[in-house]
Amino acid sequence: MKKTMLFIGSVIILILSAITFVFIPALSPNAAGKPLVFGKYGNKKIEYKQGTEFANAVANYTEMYKNQGAELNDTDYFYIYNYAFNSAVQAIAYSEAVEKSGYTPSKEVISRAMLPYFSDENGKFSTSIYNQIPEFDRENLKKELTKGLVWNRYSEDLLGSQNKIADKSMFGLKKSNSEIEFFAKMGATKRSFDVAVFDTNNYPDSEVKKFANENKNLFSKYNFLVLTVNEQSQAKSLLSQIKKNEITFEDAVKEYGEKYYSNAEGLISRGYEYQIKEIIKNDADKEAVPSLKVNELSDVVQTATGYSIFNCTAEKEEINLTEKNTVDLVRKYIEDYEFGKIEDYYLNVANKMIENAKTKNFAVACKENNAKLESISAFPLNYSNISMFDKIPTEKDFFASASSNVNLLKKAFSLKANEISEPIVIDNFVLVLKLISEQKDNINTNKTELIEKEILAYDQSNSQANLLSSKKVVNETSKVFFNEILEKK
Repeated sequence: MKKTMLFIGSVIILILSAITFVFIPALSPNAAGKPLVFGKYGNKKIEYKQGTEFANAVANYTEMYKNQGAELNDTDYFYIYNYAFNSAVQAIAYSEAVEKSGYTPSKEVISRAMLPYFSDENGKFSTSIYNQIPEFDRENLKKELTKGLVWNRYSEDLLGSQNKIADKSMFGLKKSNSEIEFFAKMGATKRSFDVAVFDTNNYPDSEVKKFANENKNLFSKYNFLVLTVNEQSQAKSLLSQIKKNEITFEDAVKEYGEKYYSNAEGLISRGYEYQIKEIIKNDADKEAVPSLKVNELSDVVQTATGYSIFNCTAEKEEINLTEKNTVDLVRKYIEDYEFGKIEDYYLNVANKMIENAKTKNFAVACKENNAKLESISAFPLNYSNISMFDKIPTEKDFFASASSNVNLLKKAFSLKANEISEPIVIDNFVLVLKLISEQKDNINTNKTELIEKEILAYDQSNSQANLLSSKKVVNETSKVFFNEILEKK
């Protein structure tokens, strides 16, 4: 939540609309006794020193975090320094641009900016409040407000003022009524659906066993010891010594073996055929190793890491599908290596369900084909769930990534009334959609005002992003934070 509130667009509004003048203690200086420098904009350093744009921004963001009830940790401070750097770059760049134009705020403008700080509950200037504030603090407040007015002038010229005349922002980029209406209409059309959900995690045991019976060799279990070293020459030398009975296989494992594929005694840790072939590099060796006879040694075999010698200690064990753990093993293999088979299975089931639904009720067709029937409330076409429009509901697991699934959105918004879609693969699900209704929301004043604010937020975000990508910006916030602040805590 706090990171959302501090997003770039909000940052600009915050800094432009209010200046919180907060004095803060300086961070520990660097080894040379100078303030920490977090980067530069042009020739101007962005440093943590009292009164700088950066220091004031750090204070503002720290207060924002605390006002949300946060107990600040290192991660929070990392974000704070990064947000403050971005704000400081913006303040410096805007101020420099305005100063080149020769603009300075008039006394009257400065007085209006200061008035809220010395007003009573009725919004009128209060002499007593004014006199209670030390002159030093009043002058500092005036100085900071003046700086804010300078760079706020640039922002208003670029992006428009918060003050309006005849419902139109003064200065800056303009948003036509046609543009606002266009976006409003985009989000006004909404569709609701019934959904047949096929969960691929429910792939039947019968299909798993069928695959296992068709691919028995993959799941044969081998009784191997394996000796692995990093150098081929050492592996060849050890193989020669073992064959000459100068050292036993077991002792070679204990003295020289790396435990990449075995336990401390050399017993292979992944002994099924597909697992063994997975670690062997060369095709010829992939066939030779599973063909070893009892008490037979392999040649030196290049494996994924290092060079190995395999020792067959017993006959291989054929797959036993009456054991639950074996069925689970095969299922895991299919999920990892043959997931397309699972998708094909459910695509076939989904197509049968669609055929049934042409002559039967959609709900009945779901039940007869073991699909879970779900409903999705009306939503607009909103790729990536941008904030300008109502969001696609993603609370349900089968629809969690719907907002970024182009295929699903295309099919969903191409359907006619009561039409049923083709099967759609999304994450671990296969879905069939039926369009239930289409509605068009009224475009009222509240909606158009929201759209206008969202357009402004995008303008602000893009403006800051372009500024921060400038060659004039040197950002060393991460380097300073990790090397100068965390290291010296």
